[in-house]
Amino acid sequence: AQEAGETVGFCLAIARQVPLENAPPDSDRGYVTLLCVAPERQRQGIGGRLLQAAERWLRSQGRRSVWVSPYAPGYFLPGVDLAYPAALPFFQKQGYAEVYRPLAMQADLWGLSVPEWVAERERRLQAEGVRVTPFHPRLCLPLLEFAKREFAGDWVRWVREGMAQITLGAPAARLIVAWQTGADGAPEVLGFSHFLDERFGPIGVAASQRGRGIGQALMYATLMAQKAQGLRAAWFLWSDDRTAERIYTAAGFREIRRFVLLKKELDHGG
Repeated sequence: AQEAGETVGFCLAIARQVPLENAPPDSDRGYVTLLCVAPERQRQGIGGRLLQAAERWLRSQGRRSVWVSPYAPGYFLPGVDLAYPAALPFFQKQGYAEVYRPLAMQADLWGLSVPEWVAERERRLQAEGVRVTPFHPRLCLPLLEFAKREFAGDWVRWVREGMAQITLGAPAARLIVAWQTGADGAPEVLGFSHFLDERFGPIGVAASQRGRGIGQALMYATLMAQKAQGLRAAWFLWSDDRTAERIYTAAGFREIRRFVLLKKELDHGG
C-alpha cells in the first residue's frame, strides 16, 4: 500500500508450489505470514484492503483456505502475536477463526545444572544400552532416516542443515542424538535435539520410545551445550500448554509470548 510514493503498509502471502520435504501436500492452503500498516495510518481500512488483495491472489492460485501463519520454512511467528492487541480483533472481523494458541518460552542458562533425577534417568538409559551423545558422522544416515520417518515436514531440513554446519566447524553438540546399537550392529536413532545459537529445538523422540526419559536427557544435554557456548538464554517459538507443563516448565522455561493460529475458508463461488 503506497501513498504519494511512500509505503504505508504491506502484506506477505505464500502459496507453496513445491511440497515441503516429506510433509503431506498443502496445495489447497495459502498462508499470510506478515501484515503491517504504519501506526499513523491504522484504522483507515488499509489493512483490510491488503488482506483482501492477498486473499484474491490466493484464490487465483487455487487455494481453498488461508492460515495465519503455520508456514515452514519461512514463517516469522506462529500466528497473530497477542502483544499487539488490535491484531486479533482485526483478523476476526475479516472472518478468521481461532485454531489454537501456541506459546513461546525462554529459559535462563547461567544458573542451569542437570537435576539429579535427570542424571539418574540417563544412567538408567545407559544401562539399557541407550547413549545420548553429540552428533558423529556415523549417525548421519540413521538420523536422517529417523527424522523422515518420525517427523514429517521441516525437521529433515533442520537435521540436514545442522549436520552440514557441523562438518564446516560448528560444535558437534549442536545436534544431540539418542541412539542404541541395533540388531545388525548399526546405530539405531531413538531421538534428537538441536540448537542454533540461542534458539532451542527442534527436539523429538520416536513415538515407540516416549516415557523413558529420553526427551529430558536430550533437552538438558542441549541446554548445557548452549550454556557451554556462553549463551545467556535458550528460547523457542512454538509449543502448546500441555507440552510446556509436561516438559519445559521443569527446566526453567517460562512463557514470554502468546500467539493465535487462525484459519479462514475461501469462498470460490464467484
